[in-house]
Amino acid sequence: MEQSSRNQLIRGQVVDLVAGRVFPGSIEVVDGRINAVNHSDSAPDQYIVPGLVDAHIHIESSMLPPSEFARLASPHGTVATVSDPHEIANVLGVEGIRFMIENGGKVPLKFYFGAPHACLQQDLKLPVHRCLPMLLPGCCNNRRSVFSVR
Repeated sequence: MEQSSRNQLIRGQVVDLVAGRVFPGSIEVVDGRINAVNHSDSAPDQYIVPGLVDAHIHIESSMLPPSEFARLASPHGTVATVSDPHEIANVLGVEGIRFMIENGGKVPLKFYFGAPHACLQQDLKLPVHRCLPMLLPGCCNNRRSVFSVR
């Protein structure tokens, strides 16, 4: 990998999942973003692959806070998750969801949190449409919150 200030050139075998092929090439990164993918005649025998977005996970089931989950998942190619925080919502409510969002914001792995499908309030299981008025003011003002009703 070659670097100069905020620009990088990463060389290797580029895995193109859309075309279903692998080719020697380089990835040009400018200011932290991919600027170009280029073909070359030769490249090192390291593979450059897209990152994995885990589209449905319950971080709490790992028994880890998001930042520690990220430390373990990132080396395996995970770059982002869409997480359902219903377990923490059932136990700690809005404060638990807020903790997950804030803790997940401390690491490069991107965590996006959806609205839990149900929550417990005063020992009554409530459907999401009854939970959202309680959740939205405390959690939706964060760019890593993705609230949707299923």
